[in-house]
Amino acid sequence: MSDAAAEPLDRGRQELLAARALLEGGFPSQALARAYFAAFHAASAALLAVGETPSTPAGVLAAFNRRVVHDDHLDPDHARALRKLFEDRNDVDYALAEAPDREAEVAIEQAQALIDAVAVLLEPAA
Repeated sequence: MSDAAAEPLDRGRQELLAARALLEGGFPSQALARAYFAAFHAASAALLAVGETPSTPAGVLAAFNRRVVHDDHLDPDHARALRKLFEDRNDVDYALAEAPDREAEVAIEQAQALIDAVAVLLEPAA
């Protein structure tokens, strides 16, 4: 994995740790937002590996679906999860919606699955 791709993937892992800590601390809405950023950074890492650097979050979502999911045959569920995390994060951050604990737990699980899939995708071929 290139250093350029490793950095955002590592950041995604840090965001996931923060999401878990926030959920444990009783802040499910904030945990959900951190889970989105964990997944977003993982998607950005995958895009860097294929030489693409979209300039907006929506651009990352679209490019991830097009360049990583379709071209590299990553499970389409990851693209759907990233899109839902993006929408849910907007709801909790901008519409001030409250996320239930279970919704935050699912968001963290989805972000973890995306990070894991991207990490495997970025491993050098043996």
